[in-house]
Amino acid sequence: MSDTAIWSDLSVAAWAPTKKSLHLYMQMLGKLRVALSPAQPNWMFTALLMTARGITTGPMPWRERMVQASLDVFTSELSIEMSDGRSQSIALLPARTVAQIWAELHAALQALGVDIVLSPVPQEVPDLTPLDTDRRPGAYDPAAVQRWFHVVTATTAAFDGWRSHFFGRSGIQLWWGALDVALLLFNGKKVPPPTDRGYLLRYDLDAGMMNVGLYPGDDATAPFFYGYIFPQPENAAQLPVAPPGASWSDAIKEWVLPYETVRTSADPTATLCAFLDSIYALCVSAAGWDRAALSYDAPKRARRH
Repeated sequence: MSDTAIWSDLSVAAWAPTKKSLHLYMQMLGKLRVALSPAQPNWMFTALLMTARGITTGPMPWRERMVQASLDVFTSELSIEMSDGRSQSIALLPARTVAQIWAELHAALQALGVDIVLSPVPQEVPDLTPLDTDRRPGAYDPAAVQRWFHVVTATTAAFDGWRSHFFGRSGIQLWWGALDVALLLFNGKKVPPPTDRGYLLRYDLDAGMMNVGLYPGDDATAPFFYGYIFPQPENAAQLPVAPPGASWSDAIKEWVLPYETVRTSADPTATLCAFLDSIYALCVSAAGWDRAALSYDAPKRARRH
């Protein structure tokens, strides 16, 4: 697959109905993840994970067993698998209402003996129509979902390679609230969380971190990469960032790089990594991170491609 095919056009207008359905299916998996996963700092236990075929909750404990829920973008189905070998699947085609998929997900969980209560109210989205009552006509275009998946896969691969020389705690997550895929680096220091934020951010912003991610856009905003450091360095808006096209956004108080700048560059991965390099350099120069202490000298390995 060529770079052009991998870094596809993500214009929201071209797949808005499917994007909304995909996002709500991710919300379903995310709610299951929150309900069953043991707590970890900075809400890391709530995020979804990438697979070679889509998105998964990863294995979660359930009464001395493990359960995992996934969405396969190539077969267009949700699946729930148990560590005792049992499984259930839910077809996403033909497209049905969100309420129907929600009901089928609960029926599948009940069939496997996973008896839990999940809130049907979506999170971090403007439309709070409960999932169990959303009977509007559904849409699901597998080709559009696969285009999004190729972009997220390429982004994840770039993040994973770039973080290989970082010694501190790090993670790559798909945050189902906003449908963004993100790389987080933690410098190992606790910090006082902000007092003017809500419940979620009180347990999120309590550690020194760098966060860079891809937001897939919405009806009013084109897709973009974002980046920030917490605690925010003084004069963050005036600090220089690379590559050309990256800038500070007063609207969201973060550095941003348009997805189109990355997609149309001669080397999208290198362009994205330049953004990562630039923000990490600010972690050191403006936020006081100890580059030497946080550097990992990876073992040499013979690798065949």
